[in-house]
Amino acid sequence: MAKLIQSDDEPQLISNTYPFWKVLIIGIGLGLLYYLLTIIIQKYIITPIFCDSTSGVSACQNSLGVSGDISMIITAMVGIAIMVVSHMFQPLIIALATAATLWGMALWTDGLSILEIAGWSVLGFVLSYILYSWITRYSRTVPVLIIILSIIITARIVSIL
Repeated sequence: MAKLIQSDDEPQLISNTYPFWKVLIIGIGLGLLYYLLTIIIQKYIITPIFCDSTSGVSACQNSLGVSGDISMIITAMVGIAIMVVSHMFQPLIIALATAATLWGMALWTDGLSILEIAGWSVLGFVLSYILYSWITRYSRTVPVLIIILSIIITARIVSIL
């Protein structure tokens, strides 16, 4: 008779299909995190360090852009960690594509009200995460990267206009 051996050391499978609501919640959370980090970094780190002295005049003039870029990097790292824990497929590609697409969002939303900035941040992250997670469901990496790079290039060109 055959003996069944169970091992708890087996790796957990990563699924390339996951619920839509999970990606939606991750996008909402990361959009709010990006918004809050941008405000905190600008108010408590960039402005006190660079704007109180005369040496950082250029950094002080672009404090919102710098804090937004730092926030985007931190948010991408948090997004990768959340997607790895959630067993999502190709989290690095999704997070980096979202960061590349939304790079400079703090300057795009400059001058809007607080609720509008938070809303646009959440909407940008939700749409990006849904789009890129849907594209990365395809199992071949090269076509996925080509499609994602074409979307990023198109988005960057449109954001410049």
